[in-house]
Amino acid sequence: MAATVCGECHVIEKGVRDRDSGGAPSFQSVADNPAMTALALRVFLRTPHDDMPDLILSDAETDDLIAYILGLKRRP
Repeated sequence: MAATVCGECHVIEKGVRDRDSGGAPSFQSVADNPAMTALALRVFLRTPHDDMPDLILSDAETDDLIAYILGLKRRP
């Protein structure tokens, strides 16, 4: 789902942070943000943003997307 819904603007591959994606942050950089939690992502995904289309995701899609992004976190 991330590839079809988010991949047009975001780099979604694990470990890729710096490839130009037109200003949209890579999923890896989002995941590596220490403040990024499941709750923070849920609020972000449910809030309209000027630079992002309004996504209408089901609860299951939202859960899957959050799990994918948090799964990219680099472990110490």
